[in-house]
Order: sequence, then C-alpha cells, then structure tokens
Amino acid sequence: MDRRDDNRSKKVIFVSSCLLNTNNKVKGLARYPGMCKEVFDTLYENDLGIQQMDCPETLYIGIQRWWHTKNLYDNVGFRRHCREIAERQADYMEEYKREGYKVVGVLGCDGSPTCGVSITAWDENWGGSPVDLSFNDAIIEGEGVYIEELKKAIEARGLEVPAFYGLALDDESADMDQIINDFRAFVKSIS
Repeated sequence: MDRRDDNRSKKVIFVSSCLLNTNNKVKGLARYPGMCKEVFDTLYENDLGIQQMDCPETLYIGIQRWWHTKNLYDNVGFRRHCREIAERQADYMEEYKREGYKVVGVLGCDGSPTCGVSITAWDENWGGSPVDLSFNDAIIEGEGVYIEELKKAIEARGLEVPAFYGLALDDESADMDQIINDFRAFVKSIS
C-alpha cells in the first residue's frame, strides 16, 4: 500500500467556533451545554473533516462580553482583526486545494454580528451603556463582519468560494428540529 493513500475523505468544512464549543458564545445565548451534538454528528456521518475557525469576538473582547450588533463591530480595528483570522483560514483552504482536497463549505452561526451568513444583527439603538434591548428585535438579513472578510480573503486568492450556510442556533423562537433537518439537507447537498 502506498503510504500516501489512506482512508481520508479529503473533504473539509470550516465551522464557526461556537457551533463546536458553546463556551465561546455570548452569555445568555447558549442552547446546548458544550457543543451542538447534532451538528457534529451530521458532519461525522458525511465523512467531513472539520476545520474549527477561531471566534473573532472571543479573541477581541473575551468571554465576558455583552451582546453586540454588527454596527458595534463594524469598525476599522475589528475588521482588521477579522481579516487576520480570515487570512489564516484562507491559508488552510489554499493548502487543502494544493493537496487535492475539497473545501465543501463554511458553516457560520446565523444571527451573529460576526459569523452570520444570511442573517446578522443590526440596531442603531445599541451602543453606549448597555441597556435592556431584545436581541431578536435586532435580527436583519445580511452577513456578519467576519463572514464578509472571509469571503474577501478567499476571492482575493482566486480560490473557489465554497457554499456558505448559517445555522440559526441563537434564535430561541426557531424550532431546533427544523434547524437541524435543514442543516442535514444542506450537508447532504455538499458532500
């Protein structure tokens, strides 16, 4: 047997940190204790390697941060921080491509001001001293700051932009079973 030939699938999905480690979430938004097992199981069942992306918010502000909306993160310093993380992920993607692997997708956390794929949070009332505001009232269509920077980094290198998918696990009004069923359908379509 050729030592370069083994059982790896050569299929990789990049995953937002909080989907595999809820301890990176803003306090008050965790719907599961450690990781979303259904997400991990779905990726495992489809033979996908997992590249866990760093949490831009945790690295920038820390674990004890309060809720933010995209308009609070959308500044030069935080964008630079996200761009640096995105460049490291693009390094991985480029290396995977060089070795014949396929990056099949990027999994973000919808509703996140940084990792939202199709929905993020924006509210001009957020800012200054923390006040009692409803996070769900701030949800809008759009991408988070980090996801925007990651797409730019991938495109700048001329890499194929993989499918992006957002799991709305922070939306307490959303049915968890429906979220997971939709996710499973997405994973089957890319693997």
